Amino acid sequence: MDATYKPILRYVDVIPAKHEGKPVFLLRDPVGIIEDVVVVPQNVVFLLPLMDGKHDLRDLQVEATKRFGEIVPLEEIIKIVNFLDEKGFLWSKNFEEIKSKAYENWLSLPLRPMAHAKQAYPLSASEAKFFIDDILKLCNPDSSKPPKILIAPHIDIRAGAKAFAESYNRFKIPSGSRVIIFGVGHHLDLPWSVLTKDLATPFGVVKNDRGGLLYLSNSKKIELFPNHIAHKLEHSIEFQILFLHHLLKDEFVILPFLIGPLIIFFEDKTKELVEKFIEALSELIDDRTYIILGIDFCHLGPRYGDPFEVSEAYIKKILETDKSLLELTFNGKSEDFLNETKKLTPMKICGLSCLYLVNLLLNKLNIKGEYQIFYQEAIPFGQGSVVSVVSAGYHF
Repeated sequence: MDATYKPILRYVDVIPAKHEGKPVFLLRDPVGIIEDVVVVPQNVVFLLPLMDGKHDLRDLQVEATKRFGEIVPLEEIIKIVNFLDEKGFLWSKNFEEIKSKAYENWLSLPLRPMAHAKQAYPLSASEAKFFIDDILKLCNPDSSKPPKILIAPHIDIRAGAKAFAESYNRFKIPSGSRVIIFGVGHHLDLPWSVLTKDLATPFGVVKNDRGGLLYLSNSKKIELFPNHIAHKLEHSIEFQILFLHHLLKDEFVILPFLIGPLIIFFEDKTKELVEKFIEALSELIDDRTYIILGIDFCHLGPRYGDPFEVSEAYIKKILETDKSLLELTFNGKSEDFLNETKKLTPMKICGLSCLYLVNLLLNKLNIKGEYQIFYQEAIPFGQGSVVSVVSAGYHF
């Protein structure tokens, strides 16, 4: 490695912590390709933003020298960069080799293990049952017909407990149903990715819809981008499965998709894929098929990069934005949806692509149903920051 090398840091979580009594930062791979958490001293973290492929090692050395007020040997910079590369946190040949092995291990798993048990929810079946039952007690809605399309949050279950309760208390669907799940792929770089594996929960194993999967892949020959490694740690589907398995036992199958960012759907090369995808999905919609969206809505405040704290007045605007978005989703034209949502970029709504696919699907089926918002909330999530969630359903 010479002085002209320009390191590129991968997208990683940088978490302040303490190690052996000293302030440090932890580097964590949110996708799960790298399983180890790496400890980085606080006094070198300032170098990470410079590892952007534009600055070489001399640039890093100059910045370090300015920071410490004395010459930092180039060898020290090389040592830091080599360490990050060895651990798989830089884009490099070494990372590609690590990634290849990680995919090999991931694809060999017979089912998707729980990624968030013991943190987001209990691991044991008995404790998980009490945990979910306590949440479901937060509301007692009328026992009306379950919605064909359900919107539920994917925020931390404890923080969003009321919204989860409002959604899943209304989702007592018949035995033998198929549930198509659209979950936000926070780290997915594709339009979507289906998971073909069964999924583990504290209650056992939830079966994948093999019939639906074969129909899409073999009969319709749809590009499904199966089993992207983003499924490994993503929580947006996992949290829905937890509630479903508790409520429905083993009497249902799932067809789970992670959905990538909306910007991908603006690309010309994606449009034909989307058209075929929606056409194929529309042919799966029948009396025993239901759809769940595991999505959150607006993310605002300092935690999410905004230069302001969210006021009570602004929260009213957030909730009105979410209402308007649902009206557009269920009753708007697809072209209008895209045009309007372009204006919503500052709101940082992570469920837009899932909502767009539902809008396309309803327009394709020419279905005219009715939607109902069961519950809305802007949940405090960090100093002056909020995440808005919605519990809603669509009947047809």
